[in-house]
Amino acid sequence: MRIPLVLLALGLASPAFGQIIPAPITPQDSGALVQQEITRQQLIQQQNQLMALEAQQRALKAQQAIEALKVNPRLPPPDVSSGRPPPQIDTSKLASIPDAALADSNQKVLDAANNRR
Repeated sequence: MRIPLVLLALGLASPAFGQIIPAPITPQDSGALVQQEITRQQLIQQQNQLMALEAQQRALKAQQAIEALKVNPRLPPPDVSSGRPPPQIDTSKLASIPDAALADSNQKVLDAANNRR
């Protein structure tokens, strides 16, 4: 009868054997834990600084891209010192609006601007 009771006691106590009991913290361990926490905080601070610098870099590049779009490139003047004649532009191939059509369009715009309801 004793053997089944011992086996029953061991069977019920087996989960307790699986638990890990932490060792008591010594002053040396607490100093190491504090140092580890300080190192972790410094790492987090460095990562935050890197992320902020990367964000500033991206913003600066975006701003430079916008500024580059605003600049209208100037064409250099034709080189007349070489003795060649300047290039000629055939204006007959450019779009043109007859004066009467332009005046009519202008009058319609003025009438629409003055017609405030």
